[in-house]
Amino acid sequence: MIRFLRGFVYASKGIIACILGERNMRVHLCAAFYVLLLMPFYDFTRGEKIAVFAVIGMVTGAEAVNTAIEAVVDFVSPEHTTLAGLAKDAAAGGVLLTAIAAAAVGITLYFDGAVIREIAAYFGRHMFMLTAFVLSIVCWIGFICAPLKKRD
Repeated sequence: MIRFLRGFVYASKGIIACILGERNMRVHLCAAFYVLLLMPFYDFTRGEKIAVFAVIGMVTGAEAVNTAIEAVVDFVSPEHTTLAGLAKDAAAGGVLLTAIAAAAVGITLYFDGAVIREIAAYFGRHMFMLTAFVLSIVCWIGFICAPLKKRD
């Protein structure tokens, strides 16, 4: 049982390393935050909610795998080689493809003029929530732009 639980510790360390060391992971988390924050305004079916959670998991998971591949390639081939570049580019391409799929799901589900107007009206009526929303944007920008922790 201890070995099983230790696996969660190692996985958590990997997730934290991705967040601290990869700006794109921070961008993905920011997008996920706002997608989830705005979800209650929409009358999504269970399947639509599952799709949102699935694409968030796919994009952040792909970014973690990309980070792992880059680390292994850098370790095995510190000098730039064509194959090393291909491995890194292909992994990054996988992240891009999942992000495009997630954007397609997001646009399909969230681009509803009536709901967007309802969200704007809500924030117009609740200045505290609008202030908190704007403050969250400032915090996310600061987090995304904060210095990255270099890999050893």
